[in-house]
Amino acid sequence: MSAKQTPNTNGWVESATNTANTAGQHVADAAKATRDYVADAANTTTNTAQQKKEETSGVLSDTAQKAREHVANAADSVSKAAKPEEEKTPGFLEKTGTAVVNTAQGAVEAVKNTIGMNDKK
Repeated sequence: MSAKQTPNTNGWVESATNTANTAGQHVADAAKATRDYVADAANTTTNTAQQKKEETSGVLSDTAQKAREHVANAADSVSKAAKPEEEKTPGFLEKTGTAVVNTAQGAVEAVKNTIGMNDKK
């Protein structure tokens, strides 16, 4: 090339432009793929969380129901066990009262005997 000749740079510019356009398309494609991946992961996570929430709610509901049943059964058992005691209570109190009266009467008689007031004349 002589000093007066200029190199043909049109081809170089066109090649650089094509390379830049191709690189830009690759970046755009990679960005779209990343967005799609993140969106899919978010949807999967949301769906999994919803399923776990429903499963947990079911388990908690079942557990609460079983607890209510156990409490009801325990209350029923206590109630049934207490009823015979209620029926025995009046007899027990009557016997206890009679024993207290007899003990007190015996104590009174013992005091009278000790001080000589129980002499039958």
